[in-house]
Amino acid sequence: MWTIETKCHQRDHKRGVKMKCAYSTNVGVKRKKNQDAYLAATIKNKGEHYYMFAVADGLGGHLSGEIASNMTIEYIKKNITAIHDYSNYKEMNAMVNDINQCLLKIGREKETCKGMATTLTLCIVNHKKIVVVHVGDSRAYRINDLGLEQLTKDHSLVQVLLDEGKLTSAEALNHPQKNIITRAIGSDEVVQTSLYSYDIQPNDIFLICSDGLYNMVDEPEIYQIIQEKSLEEAAKILINRANENGGNDNITVVLFKPEEEENHTI
Repeated sequence: MWTIETKCHQRDHKRGVKMKCAYSTNVGVKRKKNQDAYLAATIKNKGEHYYMFAVADGLGGHLSGEIASNMTIEYIKKNITAIHDYSNYKEMNAMVNDINQCLLKIGREKETCKGMATTLTLCIVNHKKIVVVHVGDSRAYRINDLGLEQLTKDHSLVQVLLDEGKLTSAEALNHPQKNIITRAIGSDEVVQTSLYSYDIQPNDIFLICSDGLYNMVDEPEIYQIIQEKSLEEAAKILINRANENGGNDNITVVLFKPEEEENHTI
């Protein structure tokens, strides 16, 4: 039922930091193409090591969504080390807008790519800090003993209605327009990026996912699965559960857990 399960155990020996991660993507039950793309990588920039994780969800109602999402991930892989400070909004917003212009240019040149767009949720980890770059309605969550915390705010019509007090949280879950997003890379001449920064706490697990997961599996169940299973098992179960509940969209899950390695002395 699911197509990809990969795990990684990466170490930064200089700092004694170990990163565990697992990621999976699936076309779902109803769609013919998988327009999601993802990233899990380590980079070195100016002597510092960083871990990068991302999900990009090509918009299903637009042409060539899979091209938009994959181009976005490839652009990040090739250009992220040109950024001086990943917590600097001006730099990160400029990178997102550079991607935006690339998508718009191809859309103008190729009829089959006209209107293509994508979401992006990108997490960059260094030491005990995580920076989240966000456009659209893919999400980043933090999971720990205190519960499940959504680290991003959706750029969506339903979120606007929630913020204005015109909808309750319960009403938002099944709103007929919940898939309408207000920001995406490739949809407008200028993109306004959201940038978040968080301190990483002991035992934190992070989840990045496309809406094909959280629209099909409710948050209490997502939390329970991640808390009770290994990252690899959780990635597989979450994909399968979304498909069992209808699989209306592509589903992508990226899980990662930073850990401090113990120092053993003689």
